[in-house]
Amino acid sequence: MSKELSKNYKWIVLAVLSATYFLAQGSRQIFNAVLPQIKADFAGAGLSDAQLGLVGSMFTLVFGLAIPFGGILADFFSRKWMIVIGTLLFSVGIFTSGMASGVGLLVVAYGIVNAAGQALLPPSNSSLIGQFHVETRATAFSIYQIVFYVGIVVCSCVSGWLSGLGAGGWRKAFFLFGAVSAAWAFALVFFLRDTPQPSLAKAAEGDPAGAPSDRATVREALGAVVRKPSALLLMAGLGFYFYAKYGFNTWIVAYLLRTFPSLSPAAAAFHAVFWFYLGAVVGVFAGGRVSDRFAALRPQVRFDVNVAGLALCVPGLLVSAFAPSAAFCIFGTALLGFATGVYDSNIYASLFEVVKPRYRAAAVGVFGCGGSVIGASGPAVLGWMNAHFSMSAGIASLSAFALAGAAAIGIARIFFFERDKE
Repeated sequence: MSKELSKNYKWIVLAVLSATYFLAQGSRQIFNAVLPQIKADFAGAGLSDAQLGLVGSMFTLVFGLAIPFGGILADFFSRKWMIVIGTLLFSVGIFTSGMASGVGLLVVAYGIVNAAGQALLPPSNSSLIGQFHVETRATAFSIYQIVFYVGIVVCSCVSGWLSGLGAGGWRKAFFLFGAVSAAWAFALVFFLRDTPQPSLAKAAEGDPAGAPSDRATVREALGAVVRKPSALLLMAGLGFYFYAKYGFNTWIVAYLLRTFPSLSPAAAAFHAVFWFYLGAVVGVFAGGRVSDRFAALRPQVRFDVNVAGLALCVPGLLVSAFAPSAAFCIFGTALLGFATGVYDSNIYASLFEVVKPRYRAAAVGVFGCGGSVIGASGPAVLGWMNAHFSMSAGIASLSAFALAGAAAIGIARIFFFERDKE
């Protein structure tokens, strides 16, 4: 590939993968946005909130368990075809979810097939962007992250609007985004080149520095995490964070509609995501700026930012849970979004402080898998609490998990960081 072609193609890669990420992340939100209408449509079957929560929990669990395999497949097979297959697989899961007549098919289609397809995307997407964007890497990943937020907001709002059109309107959201994603999977065949990994290309040219044996295995990465108390406590913190975040995001639209019945499904879907992710954008920039400024002199500042972000989740959750009006609840959602953005800004940067560079890529998969498994039960438990206590109590209970996450990372920061840092 010529230098000029490579220079232009890197932006094509970013645009194509950002569009893929838009559909993948946006499609994840359909279930959350239309959950109240699914519950109403299945009322005759006696579907409980706990059963609906199981759908979200299954997605998180399968995604977390599958993503390390997505990394392995990306290393040893074509990243292009992993992206194509992953997109086609999650599109089938999304489209089939619209055919569900009970919770069983939703668990299989949305919670398993959709999650497995989406787990194939992040390793290949990030690897290709990192390969083509060297001098422009920070800019590229910033654009990629912004598209992630936009996808969530747009797909949630469209799904909320469709669900408000009458009985069965929620199915149209799954059919629409499933069909669009399937069409995009076929378009990817033409837009993406089958680009080899840099290490594999060097190995083919006889460069031993690029030989596959030089890569860290998942087993080595697992050892790098398990042997470091700081890394294990960071993973525990991530799990508690996922429990709170996924529980909140799954039920916030239903909570708004039940607590403030004057809101329409479209308005509830909009307010549930727009203000949350607007706050998250501000939080990401604030947390990243602070940590980058002081990290050279004080490496543990990344742990401090993690603790601050999780601690700030507490007031956001409590305000949302006990707000006397929709406006106060929306303010709490925005505050929670800001707090999650602060935490998100240093999730992996903190891990990299205590894991050797050789193991970092594979360790991310182990780290994300462990965090997802720990936090997967959040949506299901919150659904159970809705029936046995109240939705307000369920959302408020998430603050205990945010505090537990802050405590876990604080312990790592105080007692183990100096010993574990790399």
